[in-house]
Amino acid sequence: MLLFLFPERGTGGSPRIVGSETGRTYHVFCLDSGAPYIFRDSAGELAGMYVDILSSLGEREGLKLSLSSGDGREARRNVHLGKIDAVAGCLYPTLPDSEIFGYLPVKNLDPQNRNLSVELDLLTHRLSGKELLSYVFTLPFLREPATFFFPGREAGGTDTLRGKTVLVAAESQEERHLSGGSLPVSLLREESPRTVLAALAAGRGHGAFLGAYQGIKISREMGREQDISPLRPFPYLVAKGIAVLKGQSALALQFFRGLDAMERAGEIDRIRDRWISEFEPSVFSMRQIWNWAGAGALLLCAFLAWNMMLKRKVTIIVKEREKILDFIRDGILAVDRDGKITMINRAARTLLGLSHESVGKEADLCIPGLSAGMILAGGRPVYDHQQNLNGALLSCSKVPVIQAGRTVGAIITMRDMSELQAMAEEITGVRTYVESLRVQGHEFMNKLQAISGLIQLRRYDRAIEFIASETDSRHSATAFMTERIKNAAVCGVLMGKAGRCRELGIQFCLDPESFCCDRGGEINDRSLVIIVGNLLQNAIEALEEKGIAPGASVDFSIFDESGHILISVCDNAGTLTDEGASRLFEKGFTTKKKAELSGFGLYNIKTIVDALGGTITADYETGNFTEFTVSLPVSSSADPCLKEVF
Repeated sequence: MLLFLFPERGTGGSPRIVGSETGRTYHVFCLDSGAPYIFRDSAGELAGMYVDILSSLGEREGLKLSLSSGDGREARRNVHLGKIDAVAGCLYPTLPDSEIFGYLPVKNLDPQNRNLSVELDLLTHRLSGKELLSYVFTLPFLREPATFFFPGREAGGTDTLRGKTVLVAAESQEERHLSGGSLPVSLLREESPRTVLAALAAGRGHGAFLGAYQGIKISREMGREQDISPLRPFPYLVAKGIAVLKGQSALALQFFRGLDAMERAGEIDRIRDRWISEFEPSVFSMRQIWNWAGAGALLLCAFLAWNMMLKRKVTIIVKEREKILDFIRDGILAVDRDGKITMINRAARTLLGLSHESVGKEADLCIPGLSAGMILAGGRPVYDHQQNLNGALLSCSKVPVIQAGRTVGAIITMRDMSELQAMAEEITGVRTYVESLRVQGHEFMNKLQAISGLIQLRRYDRAIEFIASETDSRHSATAFMTERIKNAAVCGVLMGKAGRCRELGIQFCLDPESFCCDRGGEINDRSLVIIVGNLLQNAIEALEEKGIAPGASVDFSIFDESGHILISVCDNAGTLTDEGASRLFEKGFTTKKKAELSGFGLYNIKTIVDALGGTITADYETGNFTEFTVSLPVSSSADPCLKEVF
């Protein structure tokens, strides 16, 4: 009678205090699951996974916990006498008619419910104090693996036990799990896990269902490791929970939050791994080791075969990528975070005079002036930057490759400036020829009308004189240009600009000492056409903007002598100022008031002249004149790379 009224908390030994050292003490009863979950060590102290988890929980939440352990009967007795505050190791979710809690109403707390505190507040306000004292709140605590044990050295399979006799410990969580009908078997109950394994070894059942680590521990202590084999991998995970009694919703919520934080921080996994490490080596038999080795060898062979196929596919993809990049007309060069070349296509190698051996070398050393290191350090892109790299005039765009906020490399694309110059030549040349034809057609119509008027007036002699004079002057001007200017392209530009000047009323003066031979072998006609055409066009437009007055003139001279070509274009518009002269050759800068896109003519001329090793200067007097002078070397020592570009 005294034992019934004043039962011990636990199966021998005193409770263990864990967690905080101050504050109210909460009594937690741990259902006996054996090692490694809850057991008494050699000193009689409670130890195991439950103890470590609850100790960490108490320290985290500031709870002082008194731990005891025992079987289901002791748990029921303590619950109904109100001697404990919580039960650890019960099934989760707990059924309303649980043997441990009997008639007490059970509420299983969902770990996914983020409004749990609000729900519990509503529940506690809805219930009276007496009703609330009978409530049991359960929440997830741990997932314990369970498995089947077979007699002999080799483990069978789950399907081999269908309809057979399976040994279980009476009133254990494993018995309740199988009783739910997860596997149709005939249950044979024994007093404890130890007697279960003893009965299995004696041949009283076809298998046994126990906690995996508990069964391994007992078989080891019994010296039956070679006679009893567990099924691996463990086929079941039995969810265990912790139940808070007496309607203590605040304590339940505190347990809930603490366990959830431990789970998310990986603390429960670390505690579990520490306790189960000693049980892993004893699980495998020699045959299982050979089976695993064979499976590993098969997996290794499969992996090697897959790796070879993947390598072949990657090689094909890389070759296809290289072919695609080599067909691109623009030069493409990639560098890594250290500024070393990782990829360069055929166009870039041709433009820069590099080979495949340059891959892996530092880009700024192979290509002076590339400044790849500045792009990597600054992390900012640069577009359409015109540079002379390895003797080639190129338009470069440099873009950093950024991953996770860090610059891991850069991509540099480059285009031959000769394409842009070809476009400029085409625009300048075609426009010049069109204007020349239009001017000539306009002059021809005017002269036809003059001749027609003289004939109608019956001034036949005067008409004949007019025709003769025009023919002689035209022939003389054309003959002079073709005789002195041997370069046909430059001669054509001069004729077109001279005709445009006649149409606008501008006096076009060609220095009678001018001379230019055909230097196509040293300087491409394209370069001379761009220089001459743009300078003359700028002079004509300057006179137009100022307003063409009597005496407006454009003077042109070209001399080919002493290893240089000297070109001079002078107009008397006088529109150039000190401010404009300081920015004359900047890209996009213009003093013109026209709406069209401008500011590129002088910039292109300066780029071409610099690449040819020449000079361009501007002499001016605001209000009087502006004169541009270009000097181009034409000696045989000129850089052959520049000849190719221009």
